[in-house]
Amino acid sequence: MKNLLVASFISVMVLLLASTLTVSSPALQDCSCTAPDGSCSASILCQRGCIQHCASQGDCYAECSGFYETLGIRTTLELQNATYPQLVSALARISGKDIEFSPAKADATFNTGWKRATLWDLLDMLSDRGTVQIAGKDFEKLKRLRKVLLSGDKISLCVRGTPVNTFVRDMAGLTGLPLRITAGSGMAVVNLKLQYVTLDDILVRVAEQTGTTIKEESACCSTFVRPRFALISFGGIMEIKGLLDEEIYTIVKFPTSKAPLVG
Repeated sequence: MKNLLVASFISVMVLLLASTLTVSSPALQDCSCTAPDGSCSASILCQRGCIQHCASQGDCYAECSGFYETLGIRTTLELQNATYPQLVSALARISGKDIEFSPAKADATFNTGWKRATLWDLLDMLSDRGTVQIAGKDFEKLKRLRKVLLSGDKISLCVRGTPVNTFVRDMAGLTGLPLRITAGSGMAVVNLKLQYVTLDDILVRVAEQTGTTIKEESACCSTFVRPRFALISFGGIMEIKGLLDEEIYTIVKFPTSKAPLVG
């Protein structure tokens, strides 16, 4: 009788443990889409949501939710007499992602001062001087996806099991737009599969499905102070650049021997 009670107790505990593991392990989310012109498709399995963009001409992308928001991380970075490996190491530390860079000119040294620039800004600067990958993804493909979304071209989209606040941060990081949830619960979950839609269409449908309001709205400021930064000594040429309304522009280029002090 005692052995029977022990066996029954063990069976009950095993069932409880199995039930606990089933509840605590997030279900895999399966997402897929096909480009409007049928040129490509993308699919992925993720534990905490997934997002797929499928554009024409073979541009299809599949990521786990939360990947793109990394591109919108803002940072202030200053390096003196730096090399590319030092800059890449700093960007990997900031982003928490593996970053690889194959420069067109490997032996360049430079001084750099970035103020509240996004990770995208820094990767974009590097991509003008070589080949960039972030977490194994070709940054040039990400640039093409941003261009497609901002141009109003129609794409196919699939989003599964993703909190709307994560989705909005992903789209903000990917597009560079200051997208924010201004009403509703950010924890509402997005589950949508859309065909032939623009970025505006996507935001409207996501807002409708989650009961939220999504707007292009800056988090601050009533008084705008234009940050500035210097990017110095690539091939003996200094570029002073500024950041205005989220767009980086070159102010002036000149030989570093004539470079002024930049504060």
